[in-house]
Amino acid sequence: MMKKLLAGALVLALFAACTKGPGEGGRAFIKGKLFVKNYKAYPDTTLQASYWGQDENVFIVYGDEPGVGKSVKSAYDGSFQFEYLRKGKYKVYALSDDRASGINSKTKEVLVEVEIKNATETIDIGILTIEK
Repeated sequence: MMKKLLAGALVLALFAACTKGPGEGGRAFIKGKLFVKNYKAYPDTTLQASYWGQDENVFIVYGDEPGVGKSVKSAYDGSFQFEYLRKGKYKVYALSDDRASGINSKTKEVLVEVEIKNATETIDIGILTIEK
């Protein structure tokens, strides 16, 4: 009887260990576009130009992991996509100048949190706007 209980507990532990959380290896996608507002040097608040951000880094964090899971570069039209994701929670962000801080070199994250609930879902997070 004890051996059966032990074997059952081992099987349950193995299944629990096989449960995959957020990250790569699935069939879901997260996509969006990056828009840039380019200002004159701080403290001037004059907007010089605005455009779709080409060749900018966009980052993804898988679940509650402490670091970046992956980064991609935005395309010529500002579009970006993280592919082959599993169900779970994600944070997608880009780095922006923090003009409100009063410090010329300080940056901040422009962040969107999403959850993939369907294994084949495509989530469009819309537009991330950063300042330079």
